[in-house]
Amino acid sequence: MRNTDPIAFINEHRDTIFRVMGVLAVLLVLFLVIRWLAMRQGGWAAATRRVRREFAVTGAAFAAPLRAWARHRRELSLLVRGLREPATWRDAERAAAAARARLAPTGGSPYAVLVGAETVTVLLAGRDVGEAEDPWWTEPGDGPDRWTARRTELPAVVAVPDQPRPVLVAIGVAGDRCAFLDVGAGPGIVTVEGDRRAEVAQHQAIAAQLHARLPEGQVLVVDGVHPTYRGQPIRDAYRAARALPHPQGIAPVLVTAELPDPLPPELVEPSDAAPGPVILLRGAGRGLRQTLLTDRQGQLVLLGGSLVVEGNALADALIRLLPDLPPVLPPAPPARDTGPRRPAHVFVELDEEEEREEGIAVLADRGAALPPEAERDDEVAHPSVAVAATEDRRHDRRDGRAARDADRAATRAADRAGADPGAGEFAGELAGAGTAVGTSSRTTPPQPDTTDHRLDRP
Repeated sequence: MRNTDPIAFINEHRDTIFRVMGVLAVLLVLFLVIRWLAMRQGGWAAATRRVRREFAVTGAAFAAPLRAWARHRRELSLLVRGLREPATWRDAERAAAAARARLAPTGGSPYAVLVGAETVTVLLAGRDVGEAEDPWWTEPGDGPDRWTARRTELPAVVAVPDQPRPVLVAIGVAGDRCAFLDVGAGPGIVTVEGDRRAEVAQHQAIAAQLHARLPEGQVLVVDGVHPTYRGQPIRDAYRAARALPHPQGIAPVLVTAELPDPLPPELVEPSDAAPGPVILLRGAGRGLRQTLLTDRQGQLVLLGGSLVVEGNALADALIRLLPDLPPVLPPAPPARDTGPRRPAHVFVELDEEEEREEGIAVLADRGAALPPEAERDDEVAHPSVAVAATEDRRHDRRDGRAARDADRAATRAADRAGADPGAGEFAGELAGAGTAVGTSSRTTPPQPDTTDHRLDRP
C-alpha cells in the first residue's frame, strides 16, 4: 500500500467511493430530519413515546377484527350453553323472587340478574336496600346494590299473589355470566335505543324471547316492528293489550316502534288504576321507562343502573335455541301416586260401618296404629285379630251382596213375567236361589192379574 499511488487508487475505486459517500450523506440528512421532528415533539423521549403509541395503535387496528371474531365466538358459546339449560332460567327467577321477598319491607326490588357457573348475582334498585344477609353476600369491588349467592344455596320461594312474577329476558353477557333483565319490574315502558342496526337487533331479540316464553296471546306486535309482519295500529293494539288478563300476575306485552299519541295517563305517572301492559319500545320514549342504550358493537348500558353487558351475540344465540327456551309459567307436573291405591271396589257404595271396617283393615295391613277404642265399635286386641275379624265380615258382605244382586234380578224377571209367561219359572228359580243364600229380606211384590175375562161372560 505504501508504494500505491493515491491518485491511481482513487481513479481505480472511484465508483465505490462515490457510492459510500452518497449513502453517508443520505444518512446524515435523514438524521437531521429525524432530529428536527423529535425536537418539535419535545425531545427524544417524547418522540419515542409517540412512535411507540403509533405502533401500538396500528397493531391494534390490524388485530381488532380477529379479536372481535374471537370475542363473538366466546360470547355465543357462553349464551348458547347457558340459555339452553332450564336450570339457568329457573335459578335466575328464584334469585329475583327471593331478593324481592327480602326487600319487600324496604320497598326495593331487583331489576337484573347475572347467572354464572356456580353463583348468581342480583342487581337491586332502591334507596335503602340494606346489607346482604345469609345466603347473600357482597363481592369485593361490588357496591351494596349487588347481592351474590351460590346457586345451590338459593332459598325456596313461594309465589305471592300480590307481587308480580319475574319476567326475565336475556340481554347479553357480563364477563363470564349470562345477563337477564326483569321487564316485569319497574316502569311499564322498556325502550331500546342507540345505534340503528344494534337497536333493531336487540329489540327484536327481546321481543322474540317474550313471544316464546309468555303464554299464548300475551304478546301483541304492532305494525312496523318487523318489515314482513303486518300488525295492528298502535292505538287498537294498546286497547287490546289493556283488555288482556294477567295470568298469575304476568302482564301482557305490547311490542311497538312508537307510543300511542296522546300518551295514556297511566304511562306518564304511577296510578292506582289496574296495571296495564308492558310496552317494549324501539327508539326514544316518554314517561316512566327503563332505557337500554346500545352502540354499534352491541354493548348495552341500562340508564340509571350499573348494568353493562355485551349483547352482540344475542341474536345469533337465539336463532339456535329459541324453541328450547323454558316458559315463564312451567307446565303443571303430572299427578304422582303418593300412596297405595284404593281397593278394586272403590266405587261400591258402602255404609258407614263398612267404611270404618275397611279403614281398620288397611291400617292393620300397613302395621300402623289403630284408632282409639272410643272411636271403634268392636274391641280388637291385636292387628292380626282385627285382620281375621275383618276378613270374616268381608265374606259375609260378599255373600250378602251376591244375595241382593240375585234378589234384584228375580224382581226384574218377575216384573217381566206378565208379558212373558215363560219368564215366571226363571224368576222363581232366581228367587229360590236368593232364598237359599238366606240374606235377602225383600219379597216379590204381588203381580197384577192381566188375564182378559171378557170371553167368560155369557
